[in-house]
Amino acid sequence: MSEPLTAAPEKTVLDRHASWIELFFDLVVVAGIGQLAHLLHGSPSPADLGLYALLYLAFWTAWATFTMYGNIAGDRVRIPSMLIAMFGLAVMMAAVAGIHENHALAFSVAYVAVRLLAGRVWQNGQIVVDWPIAQMSLGVLPWIVSFWFDGDTRFWLWTAGVAIDLLIMFVVSGSAILDNAKDKLDRVVRFRGTHGGHVPEFEALHSDRAHLAERLGLYVIIVLGEGVILVISAASELTWDSTVVSLAVGAFVLLAAMWSLSLIYGHAGVPHLTSEVFPARIDMALHCFTTGSIAVLVAGLGAATEHGAEHTPDYLRWLLCGSMTAYFGISLIAGLFARADKIWVLGWALPCTAVPLVMGVVGSHLSATWIIWALVATVAWQNGYEYVRVRRRRRTTV
Repeated sequence: MSEPLTAAPEKTVLDRHASWIELFFDLVVVAGIGQLAHLLHGSPSPADLGLYALLYLAFWTAWATFTMYGNIAGDRVRIPSMLIAMFGLAVMMAAVAGIHENHALAFSVAYVAVRLLAGRVWQNGQIVVDWPIAQMSLGVLPWIVSFWFDGDTRFWLWTAGVAIDLLIMFVVSGSAILDNAKDKLDRVVRFRGTHGGHVPEFEALHSDRAHLAERLGLYVIIVLGEGVILVISAASELTWDSTVVSLAVGAFVLLAAMWSLSLIYGHAGVPHLTSEVFPARIDMALHCFTTGSIAVLVAGLGAATEHGAEHTPDYLRWLLCGSMTAYFGISLIAGLFARADKIWVLGWALPCTAVPLVMGVVGSHLSATWIIWALVATVAWQNGYEYVRVRRRRRTTV
């Protein structure tokens, strides 16, 4: 029998970077963000925004389960499993356009298939300590039940499934699962004995935090890159007057400033966050919400460029301002739990969260150009703080 196809071995543990199969796998994210952005075109209602959030969470969770698998398995990753998962994610994204018609079943079937496959790539006795959801399929059950329902009932069942996964992500500790499994095994052995048989062993699997940070960062770059694509595509079909040029340049500067704030001065896409502050499962959750807010901003920037000099409708103002409020709000909450410097909290984190929120509430008279450049100034304000902080740290360590 032929040996299973596996990825090429990494050079060294210290020199480990995203492998070719991991980079190829991430191509589905490029298409996925673009497809999800279509849900926010036109004049999206609160229900449309809720559906976008639901589908994004499902897509991200499915992507993350195999990202964690590739992170832990390393050079032992099974390429066929990665490719099958990639195909399943592609089916999910292809189904987004007809999610209200006959494509919803295809979306849910593909999601369930990817999640169940993700649970089977691990060997018996292996426990993913850093992110238990990689193996736990409890949240998949409502999705399976949804096969027999239509309309809003199906979406509510999906919501229940995603809520279960989020609860596990925040509450369930992999170490506790491992200890509980060992305790149960010890009780069984004491009660029944081994009778000369083999006693199963448990293997705790931990993520490679440096490699995981790179994978999460690459995802952020893909989402920001989708924003560049949308702005270029929209601008290419407009007459390049001063308003359009100012708007497009502002959108590009904003995306570049967020790249700096999220990756150079942040971790897992979250501004001001550093690695090893939170457990890996919390980093994953923060990455999920942060990239979701960036993806909404990306859709808003594309729509704003399409409008050009036209009046900025309320929904578009809230796409831009609401997404940035969430982006900075997540950073603020993470900073509070990490006991960040009060000067940063009061002088930068709070103002940067409040400015977009205030613009969303009272900025009905503002054009998209003014909103975007105000957001640029907001991101630049926090970039300035981080730049000075890093420079001071370097001087003290020299």
